[in-house]
Amino acid sequence: MSLEAAYAHCEAEARVAARDRWLGSLFAPAPLRRHLHALIAFEAEMGRLRLAVRDPRAGEIRLVWWREVFAGERAAEAQGNPVAAAVLDTLQRFRTPPHLIENAVTGRQADLYDDAFPTVADLEGYLGETRSGLLQIAAFVLAEGRDVGASETSGLAGVALGLVELLRGGPRPMAFAPLDLLARHGISAEDWREGRTSLGLANVRGELITLARRRLAEAETVRRMLPKTLAPAYSGLATAPLWLDALTTPREVAVWRRQWALWRWSRKA
Repeated sequence: MSLEAAYAHCEAEARVAARDRWLGSLFAPAPLRRHLHALIAFEAEMGRLRLAVRDPRAGEIRLVWWREVFAGERAAEAQGNPVAAAVLDTLQRFRTPPHLIENAVTGRQADLYDDAFPTVADLEGYLGETRSGLLQIAAFVLAEGRDVGASETSGLAGVALGLVELLRGGPRPMAFAPLDLLARHGISAEDWREGRTSLGLANVRGELITLARRRLAEAETVRRMLPKTLAPAYSGLATAPLWLDALTTPREVAVWRRQWALWRWSRKA
């Protein structure tokens, strides 16, 4: 498969799997957009891993394959996988720190099991590995390989956007709520997993939504100190408030509202 075909595949995947972020990528310079599409497609593929395997051991094997791809041990096989080929080309072209993509793969091991996170800090650490690192790679892309100090923004944005995804019912099992938070409200992991209606469960969701809003605000604050050219990497921040509002007061988040929010955010960014 040619690189052009691999990147075209990633754009199609990004457009379906994360339309808000795909729209946000259109604000990036045309030559760099395809690299953002590759990262979005990769995150979507990692997110589907749990649903694609019945046995966690099969998922572990798949994660080992990805780690070996990025270590340069499966060059021929990687060229046959459009997402792998495009991401590998992106990493090599912009010379990104290896640990960012390694963490994005290793962190997905938690998706394969139904174990709840012990603490809120553990949940944020998981989101930092699986989401924040990819945002930081996107910042490297938009800075054309230069390190412009985007780690803090990427860390906060990854946690905020990851929480929004999980609260909306993302691919990870409902066991993501931390045990310390559940215990504080008298809720068991099973209660949360089964979605048993109670005041305690509503309070747990409320605290997670509040945490997402706080990280979102913090991410926006530090993002404004970065070069404006990096804004498309964090375009998911534009529509996140709409999704959080819908979690509090159930409503449809129409496409036109998300597009309008993205346009207004881009003008400020």
